[in-house]
Amino acid sequence: MLSHNGQPPAADSLLSDAGATPRYDELEARMVFAARVRPAESFSVSLNPLVAAAAPLLSEAVRIRSNPHGEDLHALQAQLGAAIRQFEYRALQDGVESAQVMAARYVLCSVLDEAVVTTPWGVAGEWSQLSLLSGFHNETFGGEKVFQLLERLARNPVKHLAMLELLYLCLALGFEGRYRVLPRGMLELEAVRDGLYRQIRQLHGDVPRELSPHWEGLTGGQRRPLFNVPAWKVALAAVACLGVLYVSFAWALGAQRDHALQPYLGTDAAIEFSTQSGMK
Repeated sequence: MLSHNGQPPAADSLLSDAGATPRYDELEARMVFAARVRPAESFSVSLNPLVAAAAPLLSEAVRIRSNPHGEDLHALQAQLGAAIRQFEYRALQDGVESAQVMAARYVLCSVLDEAVVTTPWGVAGEWSQLSLLSGFHNETFGGEKVFQLLERLARNPVKHLAMLELLYLCLALGFEGRYRVLPRGMLELEAVRDGLYRQIRQLHGDVPRELSPHWEGLTGGQRRPLFNVPAWKVALAAVACLGVLYVSFAWALGAQRDHALQPYLGTDAAIEFSTQSGMK
C-alpha cells in the first residue's frame, strides 16, 4: 500500500502511513462497549480504550447484519464514514497510539464493508464503489490482510493486546474475511478464533470463581467478654438470691395463713373456755 505521495509506509507503521491524526483536547472520552446493543442501552464497560472507541462501529456492524430492509447506501456510507472519523479522534484522545488507530481503522472498515455486502440489499447494490476500505485506505478487499495482521500481532501479544481484543470481538460478531469463500473456511475460522481467545485469556489470567472471596470476615481469636466474673461469685449470688426469695415467700405465706385462720381462733377459744367451766 502506497502513500498519497507514492511512497511506501514507514517501517514502524502497522498498516497505514497516514500521519498522526490531530488530537482534540476538548473531546469527551465516553464510549462504552456496546457490541450487541444500541449505545443508549449499553453499559459503561470496555476491554480497553481501543474497544471502547470502536463500540459504536461494532454495534453498527451487528445492526446492519440483522437489518432485513434495504438502506440508502449513500447515506449509510456517509454515516459510517463520520463514525469512523469520530472513532479516530476518540481513540487518540484516550491515548491510543496513532499506528494502532490506523490498523484498527483498517479492520473496522473491512468489518463494516463485509457486513453490508453480505446482506441481500447490500450485495445487490453498488457498495463496491462506496466501500469504506476504498475511501480510507484505497483498497477494495481487506479480508486477507486483516488475518495477516492478526498473525503478525499474535507474535507479540503482550504489546498488542488491545488490538487482539478488538480483532477477537470482530470475529465473534461474525467477521469471516478470506475464510468466507474457502471450502472448509468455517472450521478454520473457528480454530483461529478459539486460538485467539485462549491467547487473550492466558494474558488476562483465569477469572476468579468465588463471588466474594473475603466473605468470612476476621478469623482472629475470640473476643474477650465485657465482664470477667469468677464462677464461684456467680454461684454465691444465685444462692443468696434464692435465699432471699425463700424467706420472702415464707413470710408472705405465713401472713396469709394467720389472716385466713383469724376467724377460727375466737371459736376455738370459746369452746375451750366452756369445756373448762363444765368440768368445774
